[in-house]
Amino acid sequence: MNVLLVGVGRNLNRAIRTCYSFGVECIYLLDCDEAKIKGNLYSAKERVPIIKVDSIENLGNVVAFEVDGNAPISELKTADCIAIGGESTTLSKGMFKTRIGIPTKNKLCLTTEAALAIALYAYTTEVENEDR
Repeated sequence: MNVLLVGVGRNLNRAIRTCYSFGVECIYLLDCDEAKIKGNLYSAKERVPIIKVDSIENLGNVVAFEVDGNAPISELKTADCIAIGGESTTLSKGMFKTRIGIPTKNKLCLTTEAALAIALYAYTTEVENEDR
């Protein structure tokens, strides 16, 4: 699985560490503050390829996780890449056709790494366990 981070700033290190923890193959950055990749990444530094992109055009089927998403979690089965935005970034409905919602009691946006961990855990349980 690949991950696309969109508009992530101060939580970029934590997102990279989360991706490494879940075995993400590649991280794509779109409009992220790459200067925030620094310091101690808790053994994740340079363990996952990080590629800056200008669009999602060549990333295959990218599904977004967004607070207002209405696609079922089963849509992960068709995904090539999971998109997660920064805390102040709303993932465009025009850019991301499939938008999976993370069910929460209160409709408050999660932090980047919290949403990412939930999405990657869901992928692990929904898709990888199905392949076994």
